[in-house]
Amino acid sequence: MAANDKATTYTLKQALAAKVGDHVEIAVEAEDGTKFKIVASAEQLDALTGDLESILDEDDAKAEAAE
Repeated sequence: MAANDKATTYTLKQALAAKVGDHVEIAVEAEDGTKFKIVASAEQLDALTGDLESILDEDDAKAEAAE
């Protein structure tokens, strides 16, 4: 999914994860009360984790450069 694909956007209130069999389930609650569950494989979560680490590392580098 590309960043500009049309999708409903929710602001995260909380999320909990649990390993269930051969996959991970992430229970999500949005600030508006919407609740849903994401089911993902270990490979999908590895890719997501890599993306998030890159984003956070870039933010840290920008903050350090601004100091």
